[in-house]
Amino acid sequence: MKRLYVLALAGLMAAGATGCAYTAKPDPQAQNRKVHHVVIVWLKRAGDEQLRQHYIQQSEGLAKLPGVLAYTVGTPAAIKRGRANTALDDSYDVAVSSIYESQQAYEAFLQNPEYLRLAQQELRPLVDKYKVYDFID
Repeated sequence: MKRLYVLALAGLMAAGATGCAYTAKPDPQAQNRKVHHVVIVWLKRAGDEQLRQHYIQQSEGLAKLPGVLAYTVGTPAAIKRGRANTALDDSYDVAVSSIYESQQAYEAFLQNPEYLRLAQQELRPLVDKYKVYDFID
């Protein structure tokens, strides 16, 4: 009985670890909608203002690549709130928000030699970890 309980508990924990995973399904009409791309970056030297500014300066050239409608890079905002909010995460160093003409334009951006060079040689060596959020409007 104890063994069955342990197995059941392990199964529940494994199921819970997968969370509420959702994989976006291809939508043929999504091809013509704008893509919003948000990247949250934690640098290797967390909190280093000089490194933050270096990252921002290095990435600004990406705004000029084909298909990019908007490109903004910044650091955490010190917003005064009336109460603590556990959903707020300001532990990151840099955030990037960009908008692309379409899914096709975004996919072309990801293959652009200048993007690949800049990302691989200049930006990623500075980064400890990052999270990416893409959505269409």
